[in-house]
Amino acid sequence: MKVLGISGSLRNLRFGKGSDLLVSEIKKIATKDNLLEYLKEQGNLCLSLFIESGRKMGKPFNQLYEKLKKTGGNYGLSNSEIALATGLWGVNQNGVDIEHVSLTEFLERNQNKTVGREQILQRVQEADGILVSGPVYFGDRSSLIYDFLRLLKLEPQIVKNKVYAGIAVGAKRNGGQETTLIYQMMDFINIGMIAVGNDLNTTAQYGGTGVAGDVGTMANDSIGLETAIGTGNRIGDVVNLISTAGKLHLKDKPRIGVFILQDCEETALRKIKNVVEKYEIFNKADFKFFHLPKEKINRCIACDNCPAFIDDDEVYNCINQRKDDLFKKIHKEIIGLDGILLGGYSTNDFTKIYSVYQTFIERTRYLRRSDYQFSNLLVAPLVVEEVTSRENLSIRIITSMIRHHTIMFRPLVLQLKDGQEITENLFVADLCSYIELAGSITAGRILKYASKLVKKTYNPYGYTLRSSRDMEQSTIEKKQKVMENRKHRFEAMLEKRVEGHQ
Repeated sequence: MKVLGISGSLRNLRFGKGSDLLVSEIKKIATKDNLLEYLKEQGNLCLSLFIESGRKMGKPFNQLYEKLKKTGGNYGLSNSEIALATGLWGVNQNGVDIEHVSLTEFLERNQNKTVGREQILQRVQEADGILVSGPVYFGDRSSLIYDFLRLLKLEPQIVKNKVYAGIAVGAKRNGGQETTLIYQMMDFINIGMIAVGNDLNTTAQYGGTGVAGDVGTMANDSIGLETAIGTGNRIGDVVNLISTAGKLHLKDKPRIGVFILQDCEETALRKIKNVVEKYEIFNKADFKFFHLPKEKINRCIACDNCPAFIDDDEVYNCINQRKDDLFKKIHKEIIGLDGILLGGYSTNDFTKIYSVYQTFIERTRYLRRSDYQFSNLLVAPLVVEEVTSRENLSIRIITSMIRHHTIMFRPLVLQLKDGQEITENLFVADLCSYIELAGSITAGRILKYASKLVKKTYNPYGYTLRSSRDMEQSTIEKKQKVMENRKHRFEAMLEKRVEGHQ
């Protein structure tokens, strides 16, 4: 198992043998305190290089930059490299091997660009996942990362179903890091990768978000470093899970929930069911259809103390206990799923559209805060859309659902023109690929949670009432019991549903 770290900044200081040296240095770091010391030392070396290259003499930056490119590449770390090294340390702490490459070496400095491109593609092909770190430019990735993506688009087979995670570094706390991560995630998903964000300790967001306003200062951003570690932890954990899953087999079919949240005269429901029946895809999965556009879903009132009470996974614990509320009726069915397809019909004509999309997404809040009930489920947007639609439903689904600590699959989109399917073959291929991967991940997920007591606790950062409750001894004991019962539930599933785990 191996994760390849991709440095996507022109200011990268490690390349060639310096990349190998960086990996060796990271692997020797035993504790987080040692890591922080190392990062500050490397950040200071980076600053020294800038000063010696002409900053103290007031040279124009282009002259300074040209001199920096001639350094040996064996010491110092730029801000994006500090963030990446931090993430790679998190990967390695999960028992996954790591490598480092600089895009400047393969796409910028290398005199023979063809050889450089072949080399980096080979490195990607040999990895199980990639962790990409780079600066923010106007809320988006660097041109180096863009060129790297274009390169992968020419050879998409080498990244299919491999794991992607990202880190973005901006000059201020709200400097476009999240938009950069979202756009970048969509790009990597759309070329066939699966995506994860950061881990539970950093509240399962979109990835690492660093702040560095000057040379070498990323090492001082404690919050950003935590998110980078969390991103490394997350991709390392999922690479582990998928590697384990490859040795297992489900005895039954994966249980896939199809949530149609908006529709017009059952267009989405009819089209999706027609495809499933026409190509006999029902033989590959156990589908449960939830056609919900006209269902009663009460709005989320955003409780500080969510969920309302702590109980086992099968117990509905949202404060909204009205008998006619959808979540109260389907909670147990949701908990039993192995994968989630979520979306509906998308069109510019809203005169006949019924939608509970936003209300549904809001109300899944209690599932996230119940210590991540959807953790490690494979999730994909499922959209039937007219070619003229401008709704961006797939992107909204991905940015919402990745925060449930899920694994995100590319959008499954059935496009229509004048009511007729025009992308049916691609839709079928993507759906079959999703089902196959969901079955494999389900086997690994069951083994993971059955094998040991996994601490998956929502971190109530910023919520004083919830934080206070979570520190009470009675709450700690209840949560411990919930986790124990969750483990027992997966133990029963392991014996019943998974082959090859002995």
